[in-house]
Amino acid sequence: MYKVVWTAWALPKVKFLAWLAIQDRLWTSVCLAKRGWPNSGLCTLCRREQETVEQIFFQCRYTLRVWEMVRAWLQLIDLDTSGWAAYRSIHEWWCESASAHYAHKKVMPSIFMLVSKAIWDERNARVFRGRSAPTFTTLQPIKHEAKLWILAGAKHLGLLMPGE
Repeated sequence: MYKVVWTAWALPKVKFLAWLAIQDRLWTSVCLAKRGWPNSGLCTLCRREQETVEQIFFQCRYTLRVWEMVRAWLQLIDLDTSGWAAYRSIHEWWCESASAHYAHKKVMPSIFMLVSKAIWDERNARVFRGRSAPTFTTLQPIKHEAKLWILAGAKHLGLLMPGE
Protein backbone atom coordinates (compact mmCIF):
# COMPACT_ATOMS: atom_id res chain seq x y z
CA MET A 1 0.00 0.00 0.00
CA TYR A 2 2.91 2.35 0.71
CA LYS A 3 4.13 2.30 -2.90
CA VAL A 4 0.66 2.52 -4.37
CA VAL A 5 -0.52 5.58 -2.47
CA TRP A 6 1.94 7.27 -0.19
CA THR A 7 4.98 7.64 -2.50
CA ALA A 8 3.02 9.18 -5.38
CA TRP A 9 2.75 12.94 -5.77
CA ALA A 10 -0.70 14.11 -4.68
CA LEU A 11 -2.25 16.33 -2.08
CA PRO A 12 -2.59 14.64 1.33
CA LYS A 13 -6.41 14.68 1.20
CA VAL A 14 -6.31 12.97 -2.20
CA LYS A 15 -3.88 10.34 -0.91
CA PHE A 16 -6.22 9.77 2.01
CA LEU A 17 -9.15 9.26 -0.39
CA ALA A 18 -7.07 6.74 -2.36
CA TRP A 19 -6.08 4.96 0.83
CA LEU A 20 -9.71 4.72 1.93
CA ALA A 21 -10.77 3.49 -1.52
CA ILE A 22 -8.12 0.77 -1.63
CA GLN A 23 -9.26 -0.44 1.78
CA ASP A 24 -12.93 -0.34 0.64
CA ARG A 25 -13.76 2.17 3.36
CA LEU A 26 -15.62 4.76 1.28
CA TRP A 27 -19.31 5.25 2.03
CA THR A 28 -20.79 3.66 -1.07
CA SER A 29 -24.33 2.31 -1.09
CA VAL A 30 -22.97 -1.21 -0.45
CA CYS A 31 -21.24 -0.01 2.75
CA LEU A 32 -24.38 1.85 3.81
CA ALA A 33 -26.52 -1.24 3.23
CA LYS A 34 -24.18 -3.34 5.38
CA ARG A 35 -24.90 -0.94 8.23
CA GLY A 36 -28.65 -0.92 7.61
CA TRP A 37 -28.77 2.66 6.32
CA PRO A 38 -31.28 3.48 3.60
CA ASN A 39 -29.95 4.16 0.10
CA SER A 40 -30.87 3.54 -3.53
CA GLY A 41 -28.23 0.85 -4.00
CA LEU A 42 -27.47 1.96 -7.53
CA CYS A 43 -24.37 3.74 -8.77
CA THR A 44 -25.19 7.44 -8.77
CA LEU A 45 -23.12 7.97 -11.92
CA CYS A 46 -24.77 5.43 -14.24
CA ARG A 47 -27.83 4.26 -12.26
CA ARG A 48 -27.42 0.73 -13.64
CA GLU A 49 -25.21 -1.27 -11.30
CA GLN A 50 -24.80 -1.65 -7.57
CA GLU A 51 -22.60 1.14 -6.19
CA THR A 52 -19.27 -0.25 -5.03
CA VAL A 53 -15.85 1.34 -4.93
CA GLU A 54 -14.89 -0.66 -8.01
CA GLN A 55 -18.04 0.43 -9.83
CA ILE A 56 -17.44 4.10 -9.09
CA PHE A 57 -13.75 4.28 -10.00
CA PHE A 58 -13.23 1.87 -12.91
CA GLN A 59 -16.32 -0.08 -13.98
CA CYS A 60 -19.08 2.51 -14.41
CA ARG A 61 -19.95 3.64 -17.95
CA TYR A 62 -19.67 7.28 -16.90
CA THR A 63 -16.28 6.69 -15.28
CA LEU A 64 -14.94 4.82 -18.30
CA ARG A 65 -15.92 7.75 -20.54
CA VAL A 66 -14.04 10.14 -18.23
CA TRP A 67 -10.99 7.85 -18.36
CA GLU A 68 -11.17 7.74 -22.17
CA MET A 69 -11.21 11.55 -22.30
CA VAL A 70 -8.21 11.70 -19.94
CA ARG A 71 -6.48 9.15 -22.16
CA ALA A 72 -7.07 11.31 -25.25
CA TRP A 73 -6.13 14.55 -23.48
CA LEU A 74 -2.81 13.20 -22.14
CA GLN A 75 -2.21 11.03 -25.23
CA LEU A 76 -1.79 7.89 -23.14
CA ILE A 77 -2.27 5.39 -25.94
CA ASP A 78 -1.32 2.46 -23.72
CA LEU A 79 -4.03 3.27 -21.14
CA ASP A 80 -6.53 0.57 -22.08
CA THR A 81 -9.80 0.61 -20.17
CA SER A 82 -11.31 -2.33 -22.05
CA GLY A 83 -9.79 -4.91 -19.69
CA TRP A 84 -10.68 -3.14 -16.47
CA ALA A 85 -13.90 -5.13 -15.97
CA ALA A 86 -11.76 -8.19 -15.18
CA TYR A 87 -10.27 -6.63 -12.04
CA ARG A 88 -11.93 -7.86 -8.86
CA SER A 89 -10.76 -5.15 -6.46
CA ILE A 90 -9.69 -1.55 -6.56
CA HIS A 91 -6.32 -2.51 -5.11
CA GLU A 92 -5.70 -4.96 -7.98
CA TRP A 93 -6.87 -2.41 -10.57
CA TRP A 94 -4.77 0.39 -9.11
CA CYS A 95 -1.57 -1.65 -8.78
CA GLU A 96 -1.84 -3.34 -12.17
CA SER A 97 -3.03 -0.39 -14.22
CA ALA A 98 -0.89 2.33 -12.67
CA SER A 99 2.30 0.26 -12.88
CA ALA A 100 1.66 -1.09 -16.39
CA HIS A 101 2.75 2.15 -18.04
CA TYR A 102 6.52 1.90 -17.86
CA ALA A 103 7.12 5.09 -19.82
CA HIS A 104 5.16 7.09 -17.23
CA LYS A 105 5.71 4.96 -14.13
CA LYS A 106 6.25 7.89 -11.75
CA VAL A 107 3.25 9.92 -12.86
CA MET A 108 0.55 7.26 -13.34
CA PRO A 109 -0.30 6.85 -9.64
CA SER A 110 -0.74 10.64 -9.44
CA ILE A 111 -3.01 10.60 -12.50
CA PHE A 112 -5.04 7.76 -11.04
CA MET A 113 -5.52 9.73 -7.82
CA LEU A 114 -6.33 12.96 -9.66
CA VAL A 115 -8.99 11.36 -11.87
CA SER A 116 -10.42 9.26 -9.04
CA LYS A 117 -10.80 12.38 -6.88
CA ALA A 118 -12.71 14.16 -9.67
CA ILE A 119 -14.97 11.13 -10.12
CA TRP A 120 -15.60 10.94 -6.37
CA ASP A 121 -16.39 14.67 -6.30
CA GLU A 122 -18.91 14.21 -9.14
CA ARG A 123 -20.49 11.29 -7.30
CA ASN A 124 -20.79 13.38 -4.14
CA ALA A 125 -22.28 16.33 -6.04
CA ARG A 126 -25.00 13.99 -7.28
CA VAL A 127 -25.64 12.43 -3.88
CA PHE A 128 -25.50 15.49 -1.64
CA ARG A 129 -26.33 18.45 -3.88
CA GLY A 130 -28.57 16.84 -6.49
CA ARG A 131 -26.37 18.17 -9.32
CA SER A 132 -24.98 16.13 -12.16
CA ALA A 133 -22.52 17.02 -14.87
CA PRO A 134 -21.81 15.33 -18.20
CA THR A 135 -18.45 13.64 -18.66
CA PHE A 136 -16.88 16.47 -20.64
CA THR A 137 -17.65 18.83 -17.75
CA THR A 138 -15.92 16.45 -15.31
CA LEU A 139 -12.75 16.66 -17.41
CA GLN A 140 -12.39 20.42 -16.85
CA PRO A 141 -11.72 20.20 -13.09
CA ILE A 142 -9.19 17.43 -13.78
CA LYS A 143 -7.29 19.69 -16.17
CA HIS A 144 -7.46 22.63 -13.77
CA GLU A 145 -6.36 20.56 -10.78
CA ALA A 146 -3.49 19.06 -12.80
CA LYS A 147 -2.17 22.56 -13.52
CA LEU A 148 -2.35 23.43 -9.82
CA TRP A 149 -0.55 20.20 -8.90
CA ILE A 150 2.24 21.07 -11.33
CA LEU A 151 2.60 24.51 -9.76
CA ALA A 152 2.71 22.84 -6.34
CA GLY A 153 5.54 20.51 -7.34
CA ALA A 154 4.24 17.57 -9.40
CA LYS A 155 7.06 17.87 -11.94
CA HIS A 156 6.48 14.43 -13.54
CA LEU A 157 2.87 15.38 -14.24
CA GLY A 158 4.13 18.54 -15.94
CA LEU A 159 6.22 16.48 -18.35
CA LEU A 160 3.14 14.58 -19.46
CA MET A 161 0.75 17.50 -19.84
CA PRO A 162 0.12 18.80 -23.34
CA GLY A 163 0.70 22.49 -23.99
CA GLU A 164 -2.59 24.36 -23.85
